[in-house]
Amino acid sequence: MFKPLTFILAFLLLLSSGKLAAQQSPRVWSLDSCINQAIAQNILVKQSELNLQSSRVVNAQTKAAFLPTSQFNGSHSYNTGRSIDPFTNQPTTDQIQSNNFGLSADLTLFNGGQLQHRLQQSKLGLKASQYELEQTRQSVALNVTLAYLQVLFSQELLIIAENQLKNTNLQVERSKHLVDAGALATSTLADLEVQATQDELQQVTAATNLKTNRLALLQLLNLPATTNFTIQPLNTEVPATNPYNKTTEELIAVAEKIQPGIIGADFRVKSAHQGVRAARASLLPIIGVSGYMGSNYSSAVPTSRFVADGTGTTTREVPSPTDFVLINGTRMPIIQTQTTTNGAVESFHYFDQLKFNMRKSIGLYLSFPILNSWQNRTRLSNAIIAEKTAEYAAENVRLQLRQNIELAHSNLEAAQIRFKTASRQVTASKVAYDAAQKRFESGSVHFVDLNLAKTNYDKALSNQVQAKYDYLFRQRLLDFYLQESTAK
Repeated sequence: MFKPLTFILAFLLLLSSGKLAAQQSPRVWSLDSCINQAIAQNILVKQSELNLQSSRVVNAQTKAAFLPTSQFNGSHSYNTGRSIDPFTNQPTTDQIQSNNFGLSADLTLFNGGQLQHRLQQSKLGLKASQYELEQTRQSVALNVTLAYLQVLFSQELLIIAENQLKNTNLQVERSKHLVDAGALATSTLADLEVQATQDELQQVTAATNLKTNRLALLQLLNLPATTNFTIQPLNTEVPATNPYNKTTEELIAVAEKIQPGIIGADFRVKSAHQGVRAARASLLPIIGVSGYMGSNYSSAVPTSRFVADGTGTTTREVPSPTDFVLINGTRMPIIQTQTTTNGAVESFHYFDQLKFNMRKSIGLYLSFPILNSWQNRTRLSNAIIAEKTAEYAAENVRLQLRQNIELAHSNLEAAQIRFKTASRQVTASKVAYDAAQKRFESGSVHFVDLNLAKTNYDKALSNQVQAKYDYLFRQRLLDFYLQESTAK
């Protein structure tokens, strides 16, 4: 019979065991995945992204500066006591409520080219921010690559140290049998055991260095030190016997054209130059056009008024109520001519009053800066200083690029020579160590000679690995300046 509860419990147990196995199995990180992780988590990259967003906002604002400025104003007031009627502009003691509304707009027609220069400055600043962000990402990628290689280097040194310890322990075991058989002195076995402890110390040191370098890589990835973490090996080919395919001068010439740090610094200089032109334009007059439309309301105005209908006037004869003449003792009123405007009394409420009080204006204005506490001159001086600062910064970036390429190229050539020498040393010391080991086992040489041969061989192996990775470090650095892939 099917039991749902049993099935659910079995499913949850299987799921939890799968999660546990996933937690126990470390994720293997490739160089590409490490670089992507570092770029996504790096604080400097995030700050550069925010700088880019800020540059976009500034660029949008400089474009909007070409649009006219407008504003709407409205007010409501309640006056008691003696005040001025805003409708009739006459003194009154009535309680008055009033509204005032206005819409104004200004458009700059000429300001010496400030708006155009500011727009160009913001565009160049935006491009500079884009290249600076790319430079930050590339720098993070380079640092991760070098740390990645450092971990691989430490792993190889650990393997060498482990093999050395393993061989020494085997030698100790064989020597114990020889001592038991009376074919080897006890002092020689003691010397071998001392050597085993020294090799074990070397192995512990190599393991500690690997742990330290692994931690440095994890910190670049912004991962906790407890992360179950392993990396994929790279194609760490044997260093080429030929020199690097480009000279120092060729490397510098190419790098100055394609490195985003150089391009971004140049855009900063151009942007600062536009800032100087904009600041200088602030010394010129400003010409613009302005317009205004407004109206107002007052509660003191009657809610009705006589409005002419436009048909003219009406003349009629009416008797005077006060003037008269006596005819045969009888009062006879004097007939007068009365002229009135044709029209009718209409309501005059809130919106009628606003419409009646509507006023509009448009005009040109000219503003010439004469003296404003030296602000424009100070702004120009600061812009010139900013331009010079940007020029020095661009020059310094080029100087550092040249020095770094020269140093990396020189170290690359030195690493090639060291690797060739270390390779010959490994071959020769291996032959010498094998021969000394055979003679030691036959009893023809002392342990001191065997230990010396082993020390020379171990040192040669370490020198070879160090020279190889030193070469790879410098090669990746030069490839970085040529913007070639770091994940080879």
